[in-house]
Amino acid sequence: MSDTQQLWNDYAACWSADPADRPAALAAVAVDEVAYRDPGTEVGSLTELAAYMAGFTGAFPGHRFRIDEVLEHHDRSLARWTQLDPQGGTASTGISTARHHQDGRLSDITGFFLPA
Repeated sequence: MSDTQQLWNDYAACWSADPADRPAALAAVAVDEVAYRDPGTEVGSLTELAAYMAGFTGAFPGHRFRIDEVLEHHDRSLARWTQLDPQGGTASTGISTARHHQDGRLSDITGFFLPA
């Protein structure tokens, strides 16, 4: 598994992490001033992203993300993902892109939800 694949796996785990563990887990994979956007939001810091993730957990209890494929080049990557329900079924799918900081962590993330 590539370092970038592992980074995306660790990032995906942040979405369903225990709220007490989420800030440290997120700081390990993204810079403090991380920019994040998807069709429903746009945030500009780890604190704001952690709060958005907490809202996701409240709206989709027991759901988690699986990273299905990662492509990468020139400090950018693309991850194809599946949102899994508590029984392991597919709730949704999407693609996220990211620019990476010089230290490898995510610095600018954009998520896209694919049509059902």
